Amino acid sequence: MKLIKCLLGLISFISFFVTANTPLLFIVSYPGSEPYLYQEPDNELYVGIIPDILEELINTKKLHVRFVSNSRKRSEEYLYQGKADLMLISEFWLRQPDKLIWSVPIHQHRSFLYKNDKFPINFLLDNISKGTSVCTRKGFLYPNLDIHFANKNLIRVDSTSQTTSLKMLFKKRCDLAIMSEYNALTIMKSSNFKDNKLYKSVAPTSVVPLNIVLRPELIHTKEVLDNHLKKLIANGELDRIIKKYIY
Repeated sequence: MKLIKCLLGLISFISFFVTANTPLLFIVSYPGSEPYLYQEPDNELYVGIIPDILEELINTKKLHVRFVSNSRKRSEEYLYQGKADLMLISEFWLRQPDKLIWSVPIHQHRSFLYKNDKFPINFLLDNISKGTSVCTRKGFLYPNLDIHFANKNLIRVDSTSQTTSLKMLFKKRCDLAIMSEYNALTIMKSSNFKDNKLYKSVAPTSVVPLNIVLRPELIHTKEVLDNHLKKLIANGELDRIIKKYIY
């Protein structure tokens, strides 16, 4: 019995050692998403809220993470196929949630519609003019807007990034843009939009938790992430990290 316990302990230790020292591929939907996970314009270094969250785990060698860029659609497929290990996405946006696991929420992700002039006080999606165009991110799902896309009240105009969406909005290539409030706050700080005004809808189009999603085999990694995130939330460090990028 003692021998069995020792063997089990050794297997557990080996499992932990391999998990901590094997590079985990964190898939990034190209070209990233400010302020969460994106590359600096003058180099290939990934920065943002997620790298800051993971910094302590990486420095203490509890996790070894390598960021890999891919398209939004293929990013999720890579997780299902075992070609990647982690991804930033809401559990509610997954096409096959039963095939993956996810961390405790980083925060509540709120998406809004945006315009370059003020919304009417009584603005409602149900009363929107048929054929209104909305700049969207290519490959992204917008479950709360699906019915409006289906009945052609809203027309998708796909773009490669949130920054491109805003550029298209201000060039009047679409009537509205949809993005998270953190995306909008971060992007509008750049010099590209210093002369522009952006207005958001009073009510969000969706409010969902934002998670780090993992392959189901990585249950130990999930436990490491969850404990770390809970600590950052409890001591206020996560709030400080988020504010660093959006204000």
